[in-house]
Amino acid sequence: MSNKRPGDEALLDAELTRVLERAGRKGVSFDEAVSAAGDGWEPETVEAGLKRLMSAGIAIDWSRRWMAQRFTELRTGRVRILPDGDAEVAPQGAPRGAGWRVRKGDLKGARQGDTVIVKQAEGGGKGRRRSGRATVSRVIASGPRRIVGTLEIGERRRWLVPFDSRLDLEIEVEGGDDLLEDQYVVVELASGKSVRRGRVVEVLGSVEKPGVDVLVILRHLEIPEGFSPGLLQAAAALPADPEPEAWAGREDLRKLTTVTIDGETARDFDDAVSVERLPGGHFRLGVHIADVSHYVIEGSDLDIEAYRRGTSVYFPERAVPMLPEALSNGLCSLRPGVPRLTLSAFLEIDRQGRVRSRRFARTVIRSARRLTYTEVARLLASPQADDARRYGAVLPLLRSAHQLMTGLHARRVERGSIDFDLPAGDVILDTDGATIGVRPSERNDAHRVVEEFMIAANEAVAEELKGRDLPALYRIHTAPSRERLEELREHLKSLAIRLEGELDDLPPAALQKVLAHVAGRPEEPFVSSLVLRSMQRAVYHQEPQGHYALGTSHYAHFTSPIRRYPDLLVHRQLKAALTGGEREAARSRLVERLPAIATSTSFTERRAEQAERMILQWKMVRLLADRIGERFGGRITGVQPFGFFVQLDDYFVDGLVAIRTLEDDYYVYDEASHHLVGDRTGRTFRLADAVEVTLTGVDERRRGLDLRIADLVPDKSRGRGPSARGTDRSVRSRRGRAARVKS
Repeated sequence: MSNKRPGDEALLDAELTRVLERAGRKGVSFDEAVSAAGDGWEPETVEAGLKRLMSAGIAIDWSRRWMAQRFTELRTGRVRILPDGDAEVAPQGAPRGAGWRVRKGDLKGARQGDTVIVKQAEGGGKGRRRSGRATVSRVIASGPRRIVGTLEIGERRRWLVPFDSRLDLEIEVEGGDDLLEDQYVVVELASGKSVRRGRVVEVLGSVEKPGVDVLVILRHLEIPEGFSPGLLQAAAALPADPEPEAWAGREDLRKLTTVTIDGETARDFDDAVSVERLPGGHFRLGVHIADVSHYVIEGSDLDIEAYRRGTSVYFPERAVPMLPEALSNGLCSLRPGVPRLTLSAFLEIDRQGRVRSRRFARTVIRSARRLTYTEVARLLASPQADDARRYGAVLPLLRSAHQLMTGLHARRVERGSIDFDLPAGDVILDTDGATIGVRPSERNDAHRVVEEFMIAANEAVAEELKGRDLPALYRIHTAPSRERLEELREHLKSLAIRLEGELDDLPPAALQKVLAHVAGRPEEPFVSSLVLRSMQRAVYHQEPQGHYALGTSHYAHFTSPIRRYPDLLVHRQLKAALTGGEREAARSRLVERLPAIATSTSFTERRAEQAERMILQWKMVRLLADRIGERFGGRITGVQPFGFFVQLDDYFVDGLVAIRTLEDDYYVYDEASHHLVGDRTGRTFRLADAVEVTLTGVDERRRGLDLRIADLVPDKSRGRGPSARGTDRSVRSRRGRAARVKS
């Protein structure tokens, strides 16, 4: 069989691992593995499972026998080329440094992204941690089969320049004879010995054409875009609006005043809120979420596709949804004035922001109004005479919501929750979709209302599921490592800011205190980004291991099932708790599947975030391409021996000031303080310093900016011969000592 439910791959992988362990050093043939897997798994599905185990460093294919890697001296991993030409080989998903070092001459032709079998050098140690060197025995799978890039046309041949600047590949291209140079194409590779060849399978077009940049990134990151005809047909077969018989067994909340609050350009509305005042000064918060699980049944084609995508991806000019638009923008979108099926969380909250009780229900609502953040912020901050007439019952709801938000936020701050308020930019597009400017994104009280309500609902749902001992997918965020905190402390020390507390058990309140110290100061955005960089990444997990940044022990994603698969799974479990419909057998199988679901959804989330960052960086760089020679204000965001990075004011994009461009002096890099200091003048460049820079170039391939310090007067005495400050230009990177750098 093929995967029938999300996470079924974990069941197959576990069975194949048991088969290989039982076989020991004898191993099994592929046919024996298919037979031993049982349960009717199809051969191609078993093959995919064995390859997953090989990428994970569990299995190995050698001399037509599959074995557990631990019974051999061989290991498998993916190649990552290092700057010096050597490579690191590590199992897929392993952190940097958790593999084996392979010298350039021992790669046997392996390239970036290839999966290889390596043999550890004698005395190289065992296990997955880097403990020595290895040599490549053979390449067992090439890197990406399809590569995106631009064409470079010679007299007799065509070459592909990969979009990924890390790919050092020579790819001769066949096909596309009528294409012009610099057009983006997708090339499917065919392996060769000294060079790789490929043929054009898709023409994306010139990046000057609006939308092509999005297509490039989608293809580069292998993000699914369109839906198959079968899936579109399945979505179209659903009703345009909920049918009355679907309301059976649900609480009818159509007379309750509920509203949605989203951005101006939002098209899918999956969360609505209501606020009622109760005796004693308490509030009843209602968070009503579209009941996507009523229509997307576990194991259905729609469900499997949603799991494969994991999340919607949002670009400035378009979205790539997790579900077909008939669901995401239609049947499951909480549009005003029409009934919609929802799953509701009701929280009774006192004036101090403490949740006194919680209740959950299957409901049907009718949103009274679709509000925007800007609209709500204006209603709260600058009420007008006719607001009561225009908004009716919505207006007192918003006033109560603001009061409730204040209490919830104060309570969250009290427990040490960290509240980041990082500046960002929104791209401005013209009617043709071309980028014409950048505006600072605004975070106002309306955003805070929604954020606090969603956090409260997510936390309550997680506590409910854990209290009922139901398997679920939790959102976890572990504490920063000591190493990262030590680095943060050093950075803050250079800014005369103290990070107090024991780093092995630092409470989030200590970081909250740092952010409060710089609130309202020019360096606030930079310090916030420093603190954020010290954090671990939040991921999905089958156990509630706490959320460090929010200062809570239980947290789950419940509020966006239209665009996040974990929320859809959480909905199913919460509904099972409400109806008692989950059988013990199904429950136990979900327990086995959850680790795979957590891994997959964490990956798709990272991929979506990467795509969204890449498109913004690329658009910003291209926007500035015709402004070379102009001056910009900025702030230093990172200092390295080779130079420092500056984020341009109002553009929220970084550029590099290379140390070779600092021609007024010889500069010394102090690793302990992260400063560059002029040997003669004493001029210092350090984190968070405001600087004036000139844009000198744009690197389209690397999506980067080249900058110089404005009005820098070169030192004419440099280069005239040996001097006390100029004889030693090598980098000596010892903590606490200065390293003289070639300028």
